[in-house]
Amino acid sequence: MHRTGLAIPAIRKTGIVVLVLFLALGSALVRKEYVSERSRAQVRVHTAAHVVATQFGWIFESSGQTLRRIEEAIVKENLRANSNSIIDINKAVRGLPRGSQYSVYDSRGELIYSSFADAVSISVDDRSYFDKLRNGQELVLSPMVQERLSGEKVFIIAKRLNDGGEFAGVATIAIPVTTLSYLANTLGFTAGSTVSLIREDGMLIARSPPIEPVNLRDSKVFEMLADNPDGFYESVSPADGIARIVGYHKLPDWPIVAIAGMNSATAMAGFWHVMLIWALLGLPILMGLYLAVVKLQNMMRIDEERQESLAIANQKNEFLLREIHHRIKNNLQTVTSLIRLQKLPNGAGDALVGRISAMASVHEEMYKSDQFESVEVSPYIKRLTSDIVTGYGKDVDITLDIAPVSLSGDRAMQLGLLVNELVANAFKHAFTDGDKGKLLVRLTETAEEELQLIVLDDGPGFEAETTSKNMGSVLIAAFAGQLGGTYEIHSNDGTRIEVRFPKTNGHESTE
Repeated sequence: MHRTGLAIPAIRKTGIVVLVLFLALGSALVRKEYVSERSRAQVRVHTAAHVVATQFGWIFESSGQTLRRIEEAIVKENLRANSNSIIDINKAVRGLPRGSQYSVYDSRGELIYSSFADAVSISVDDRSYFDKLRNGQELVLSPMVQERLSGEKVFIIAKRLNDGGEFAGVATIAIPVTTLSYLANTLGFTAGSTVSLIREDGMLIARSPPIEPVNLRDSKVFEMLADNPDGFYESVSPADGIARIVGYHKLPDWPIVAIAGMNSATAMAGFWHVMLIWALLGLPILMGLYLAVVKLQNMMRIDEERQESLAIANQKNEFLLREIHHRIKNNLQTVTSLIRLQKLPNGAGDALVGRISAMASVHEEMYKSDQFESVEVSPYIKRLTSDIVTGYGKDVDITLDIAPVSLSGDRAMQLGLLVNELVANAFKHAFTDGDKGKLLVRLTETAEEELQLIVLDDGPGFEAETTSKNMGSVLIAAFAGQLGGTYEIHSNDGTRIEVRFPKTNGHESTE
């Protein structure tokens, strides 16, 4: 019962340790997968920013070349002489990339040349880029506007035209924002992800999906640019408040930063998909482990309750056995008292009382020691001998040499009767005069799993014919026979009786 009581907490602790280890391992794997997925997203946005920078670096470079060729063509055709007519300038831009719209405006901002087939007369003198060029700036990258000829959302690359050092007009290239959107779709930057171009002063040039131009000077990208012209970071966008993993790359020859921002939720979608799979697989395992520990605890608890019931039943049985032996001992003592009240001839009463006391002592040893299967012989024989010495009241020097062995209750009782008879005979026959006598009682265990009992006195000895007919001798032979042993009697300067018998009767265990 005690071991089971300790086993339940041990099982509980083991179960908790296993669960903690399982959770720790799961947490480590989750963290590893999370870091890996985040690293993949960081590499992806960084790479996307490089792609956007490369693509638009080429577009800006091509646009710059186009604007220079437009300027050369316009100067040759005398800009002022043709200021009132709209002329197709496709010849001037032949061989350059298609898809963008090329226009030329005079010093008043009036349209004089256009690549747009259905161009009408318009003015851009209210545009901020026109004002900057008129005031002396050579090149302007304008944020997204709505093109007045096509109605498209575009961002403008505008160049100042000079004639004899004086402001003569503006040449522009309008790049559709759809160019950025097409690139974003190609890179897979959708569902909350963005691709943007930002000027070095923080002004948003263009963005996919498009939003109205805003100044992002306080964006984290400019903090990062102070240390490195390209890289990645994570932040909440000041434009729309969405958390993103952002890659950036500064164009080497243009005051533009290319940015690719991936929605954090989208970036980690793969991670959460893996987590869902792990949860579907791991939770049943975790639940099964938990239920196994609980079930094992319940089984151990039930087993403990059964053992407790058995222990209680065993205690009751031991109590009953103890009570039985106690009552037998009391009954035998009552019989002894009744015998003493009777007048029996020639000391027969004392002999009978001694024999009954030998039996009662066995039961007393059993209920005192709570050993109902066996009796420790040494204290039992010492007590028998002490009672005999007390009963006869003779001055005898007793030497007891009893091996520490235990016998079953029946064999202990048979041995007790034998010892009682041998010691009583010595007191009756060996120590008759007033001289002090000596008596040795020795019990030893031999190598053959036998016991040897020796009772030796220093009395006058005996006559063989008389002794063989004595009642005590008959009982000694009977008790030795009950033990399954043999005995020898020697008379030489006293009497030596030697009995050899097995520890068990053949039906008992030696353990």
